[in-house]
Amino acid sequence: MKWNLSNRRVWLFRGLVAIAAILILVSFIMPWWICTISEVPAKDPIRIYGYGLRHSLVELRSYIEADETPFYQTVLAWVYLAASVGFLLYSTWLKGGKGRWLLGGIGLIYVAYATIAVTWIAIRTGDFGISLLGWSSRTYTFVVVSHFASLQVGYYLAHGAGLTCIALALLRNKITGKPKPGT
Repeated sequence: MKWNLSNRRVWLFRGLVAIAAILILVSFIMPWWICTISEVPAKDPIRIYGYGLRHSLVELRSYIEADETPFYQTVLAWVYLAASVGFLLYSTWLKGGKGRWLLGGIGLIYVAYATIAVTWIAIRTGDFGISLLGWSSRTYTFVVVSHFASLQVGYYLAHGAGLTCIALALLRNKITGKPKPGT
């Protein structure tokens, strides 16, 4: 294989897509939303990741049990992530518009995935009388409990990774060089 300039540009593009895939993976394993409960000392906060809700709050289990992510949904989320990363990398080997559409589509779907997840969090926290962002209070069996909730870096990174995929899809021909006629 001859290492000419255009071949280097293709490998540069593949490297950039691999970096975007790593960003998607990192965003998926970082918390997207955290809720700290001030009246529950020395406990981890409620955390929502790209794959589901995690907490260690035995005291409040009866209140949030319906929102705990079932194992099968966690498995499906990881399968979705693996398929997305696999298709991202595969898209760099496709010629013509197919690779661009696949790459951009995966980026768009990941942005939608993160947006829908946080929209669902906002709906569920609203049902409990808790703010999606900032301080709020709620009464649990005659005890007023304060909550502090915030979106985390993982959520913003998910959007950034998805938008990076879209940008790479739009810039593919610029990065790799002019496509050959008929491809």
